[in-house]
Amino acid sequence: PNGEDPSALTEAIGDDAMAASDYGIENLKRIIENLPDWTFQEGEDFDNLEELYNNVAGQWNRYTGHVLVNVGGVVQTRKRQGQDGAIFEMVPADKQARAVDYLNRQVFATPEWMLDTDILSRITGSGVPDQIRGRQVFALNGLLNVDRMKRLVEQEAFHGSDAYGLGDMLDDTREGVWAEAAAGRATDAYRRNLQRAFLDRMAELMADEEALQTDIAPFVRGQLVTLRRTLQGAIGRTSHQPTVLHYRDAVARIDAVLDPDG
Repeated sequence: PNGEDPSALTEAIGDDAMAASDYGIENLKRIIENLPDWTFQEGEDFDNLEELYNNVAGQWNRYTGHVLVNVGGVVQTRKRQGQDGAIFEMVPADKQARAVDYLNRQVFATPEWMLDTDILSRITGSGVPDQIRGRQVFALNGLLNVDRMKRLVEQEAFHGSDAYGLGDMLDDTREGVWAEAAAGRATDAYRRNLQRAFLDRMAELMADEEALQTDIAPFVRGQLVTLRRTLQGAIGRTSHQPTVLHYRDAVARIDAVLDPDG
């Protein structure tokens, strides 16, 4: 999903991956609800149920890839000399913003509909949370990818305020991934895992040679400073102990990145 042309995807439906994927997720939810009934065969084991559940999870993941490629996306139109119009055009800013909004809603928010205990208690003793976290983190790292971020910097350099800039993407992502902190709500284990992965990725970016030579490093530092302030304010606003401990830990991790010698 680190490609840059959303029109070049092999199986994307139509030209709006966000609308198509939202629609697709509604269908996947209906499938999950009905899977135990559809796969029921007296006396049989649950291999069929497991295979179909994994197919649904795989499809959810493919939608993520279709959406991700819009962020920092560039659409190529084949043209000959003498034909009007640009060959390479950035994906419009509002479409890029909607792609990040989709990721916040359908990927980074805990996908409760996939955590169907009726199904999971029959096909696995453990491991599904790790599998879901793995896919969420894959999407997060794909979004916070150096090449993608460099394209956002470049698009803003070319198009100014018409572009969906790196700052826009990072603000939208941070606000989505850390929404509970701003709202004073408790976190669940999935979100805490994802939020730790966000901090890990930010730490990697602050140590990345390529990122350090571009606008990426100062933007990431700015995000961490803002997030630290939000977290310090959030610590006193919730009584949910795992969340409070998690926020304190997050502040300590941010301090270690911002001031490694401190």
